[in-house]
Amino acid sequence: MLKRSREPGLIRIIQERIKQIITENELQPGDLLPPEGQLAEDLGVSRGSVREAVKSLESLGIVESRHGEGVGVREFNFDSVLDFLSFGLAFQPARASEILQIREWLEESAVVAVTPLIDQAQLDQIEKLLVVWEKKAAAGESTSDEDRSFHRMLYSPLGNASLLSLIDIFWVVYNALAIRKVPEDRDPLLTVQAHRELFEAVCHRDAPLARQRLSEHFRSIELRFKQGLESGAGKNAASNATVTE
Repeated sequence: MLKRSREPGLIRIIQERIKQIITENELQPGDLLPPEGQLAEDLGVSRGSVREAVKSLESLGIVESRHGEGVGVREFNFDSVLDFLSFGLAFQPARASEILQIREWLEESAVVAVTPLIDQAQLDQIEKLLVVWEKKAAAGESTSDEDRSFHRMLYSPLGNASLLSLIDIFWVVYNALAIRKVPEDRDPLLTVQAHRELFEAVCHRDAPLARQRLSEHFRSIELRFKQGLESGAGKNAASNATVTE
């Protein structure tokens, strides 16, 4: 029987016991955990303590509450990574260049792997996306969805859902950071063109050139972030100086 207390140590123990129940019983995504009351009785703790532990596991993306059903096991996901990166880069934006480099390494390997695999039907879909993207950029409309879709469509032939999720997370985090720290893209059409050049290298099955085009694109992103973060640091310093005076 576990000590009847809601101290953080107890909650962590309950979390580990619940995870143990999931693994030992080989529960699959969608399977339900035992009811809250049963868990409390089996573990010798209060229902409130079980509830707190479940909430913590929900925040980690391990389980999810279902109205009228109970608590179920979730599919493997990167929710906790997204939360961590979102907070970490907001707290320490200077780390953005390091995380961007990780994304670049992932995509450079991915683009080399996908170039000989992607079929014509998939290339045609990306071409249609680029046409829409270019029209929206020329009209001054938001092209955020097209940018995000391009990378997902390009790497989807690899059949690696975790890769797509990680790249998507980096994209979400960086765009959220850009809204706060970095000026808008001054030339959206140039951004479309950079993606089209990458796409054309893939169409020609030229993996080294595709990797080069991708690297060049990332250099421009790095420059934007560097300028934005340096500008932000300068403003903060000036603001602090004003307050001090």
